[in-house]
Amino acid sequence: MILLKAIRKTMKNLRLLLIPASLLCLLSGCSLQEKYDKNNAAGQAWLKSAKTGSARTNIEGVYYSPDWGSVLLNQNKNDITGTIGHYKISGVLSGKNASLLLIDDEWIDYTMVLTRKNSEELVGSYSCCVPYSAENSTPIHLFRIEN
Repeated sequence: MILLKAIRKTMKNLRLLLIPASLLCLLSGCSLQEKYDKNNAAGQAWLKSAKTGSARTNIEGVYYSPDWGSVLLNQNKNDITGTIGHYKISGVLSGKNASLLLIDDEWIDYTMVLTRKNSEELVGSYSCCVPYSAENSTPIHLFRIEN
């Protein structure tokens, strides 16, 4: 009898915990979509502000980064697409400067700025901030391995 009462009390306490937890999960689902939308909007606004002129170089090719591994950059006028590691790239080229979004599963994880140093190298930095933050950035160096 005592065991049965203890089980009932435990079940009642469990229900009291599960109801708010379930509501929190439902509500966070709505805010999760809002977070994705804000992340995407901030990234797109940053790219738009970075597109200040026409491309004055071609950075298309296959590169290698000691920190990120293989990098594939495709260029169509000012637009840059490709991959870096497991991230999808979306970006713009203005003059000799590329501004890139590194996207994983529809979420912008990193922003990156690159400049063509010469025909074989791109240099710049990346940030975990969206939009890009120079204060919170890490240097990056890409070496061309194929055109």
